[in-house]
Amino acid sequence: MRWNPNGDDSRPTIDDYLAETGHEEEAESYRMSTYAWNPTLTPDKKLRVTKSSLNTHGWCPEQYYIEKFKGIRSGDNPDTIRGKNVHDMMEWFWANFTKEQEERVLELVHVEDNMAEAREVFFLSFPTPPEPYIYGEDEQIAQWAEWQFQRLLHTGGKQWRPVGVEANIQAFRYVEVDGEAVPIHINGFIDTLFADDDGFALMELKTGKYKARSKVPSMRKEMAFYKMMLEHSKHAEFLPITHWGWEFPGGGIKDGEGAKIYYEPTEEKWAAMKSVEKALQRLVKAHIDMDFPPSPWLGRKKDDETLEDMLARNGMKCSWCDYREHCSFWSLTDEFLDKIMEEER
Repeated sequence: MRWNPNGDDSRPTIDDYLAETGHEEEAESYRMSTYAWNPTLTPDKKLRVTKSSLNTHGWCPEQYYIEKFKGIRSGDNPDTIRGKNVHDMMEWFWANFTKEQEERVLELVHVEDNMAEAREVFFLSFPTPPEPYIYGEDEQIAQWAEWQFQRLLHTGGKQWRPVGVEANIQAFRYVEVDGEAVPIHINGFIDTLFADDDGFALMELKTGKYKARSKVPSMRKEMAFYKMMLEHSKHAEFLPITHWGWEFPGGGIKDGEGAKIYYEPTEEKWAAMKSVEKALQRLVKAHIDMDFPPSPWLGRKKDDETLEDMLARNGMKCSWCDYREHCSFWSLTDEFLDKIMEEER
């Protein structure tokens, strides 16, 4: 079930952004950008990049091409519905949990020594959906709420509330490719921004499984993208970014390692920043060359191994892809690959 307690399910438009910020250059840059950019086909435009589009290109360039050039998008699935529902509740909470409620919780705990009533005031503030959630949202919302409750008690309310929720950021910059500076537009919505003693912290809420070995490096790249985006925007009120982190309240699903909050300083995270820069260069280069090959393998095929051995060792990304019927690689597959797909399911 899809339910948004905030009512409107649409995100702010570029006109909303302009009305809120007055940043005309960024708004005009957005209007002049497109995901389907090519210097020959759309010479009067620039490439539009989001964290999601950059990730999609890194995962499979042909999936990116299918989405951005052919305009074919996959529909919602249980994972995306769960993610939207949990994010919407997070956004609702920060917009509706009042300062009076916050102060009452602290008073009940620190003055009246009544933890039970404090928990009631806090947790009963969350709205109840008209129909029960069916994709594990209740458990994730409860875990996320518990983290915020403990943070409130720990901080006493100091820097507890975010200074930005679903912050709409627009920016433009140049990416150097083959010795040429290519203009691009960057935009995105940052889940939450918090003030800290030295600057600001980015926090991202995720509703998938958590495995540190894969998630720590991938999340650092995502947060590095947001940091880069802010640093090229006119939102100086959110700089400098001194920390970033992520919350996985349902990190134990699908054999994950359990619920997890991770928080770290951005200092010396140059590798993540460099990775984002290289990814941007690859993306711009792909648009210039119109080169978006399929990338079906989870690993690379060794020179001396058969396709069967390689698949047995690594498997295929195609197991999770909703675009197989539109994919040039999949149209060339044989019965063996179809069999592999059935086994992986």
